[in-house]
Amino acid sequence: MSYVALATERYDDVAEFYGGLLGFPVVDRWDRPNARGLRFDLGGMRLEIMDNRREKSPLDLGAPADRVHVVIEVDDIEEARDSIRIEAPPVQATSWGARLFQVRDPDGVPVTFLQWISTESHTREKIRGRVTTGAGQGKYFTRLAWARRQFIEKLGIDPFPGTINVIVDEPESMSVWGRIKNTPGVSIDNPNSGPHDCNARCYQVSIEGQVDAAIVLPEVADYSTNRIEIIAETGVREALGLNDGDSLILEIE
Repeated sequence: MSYVALATERYDDVAEFYGGLLGFPVVDRWDRPNARGLRFDLGGMRLEIMDNRREKSPLDLGAPADRVHVVIEVDDIEEARDSIRIEAPPVQATSWGARLFQVRDPDGVPVTFLQWISTESHTREKIRGRVTTGAGQGKYFTRLAWARRQFIEKLGIDPFPGTINVIVDEPESMSVWGRIKNTPGVSIDNPNSGPHDCNARCYQVSIEGQVDAAIVLPEVADYSTNRIEIIAETGVREALGLNDGDSLILEIE
């Protein structure tokens, strides 16, 4: 079976990271005067850890570079995150059909856990709507520190100040939007508990196949059933030359 080998000056720490903290099983090990190492099963791929201090001809390792990544595909990203014994960042959804989180081993090598999102369900569904003017709260909301931080960490979007609002009134698009709203999405958690505070769920979309964006759905009982608010890293109206009443298509990622 093919494998990837990582040499390290911190053998014990790295071995504990992959075996003890991430929980990968050891399938082979050796400990000789001129070589020490072990091999982990990462669920289809083997990862070899070599003690560089024991090598007969030690390698000149230098600082780790991000061009080397260890990527582990999983079936359930939340379960994978809960199973490891170290603190991990929130799971992020990508615009290319995956959910992931990343940690680093003691040498700084990125280790990414990745779950591919099925393209057989809602991921390619489309919603057609009309651009409309909102209430003006989006500019304030997207600049809140806690909201902006979560948009960046969980969605990979540092939002342009404000949202673009879309009215959905076609029956087919309303049906699609109704199905999407019944899925978990990506949670945005409000740390406050005031009478006007609420959490939100997000769904990543592509606007007209040109702008990566995300629908933000506030979790309030009286929120309009046919209004959609969208964040993006750019001013969508200006980028696409849109005005009130113009039609646009959202493709659910």
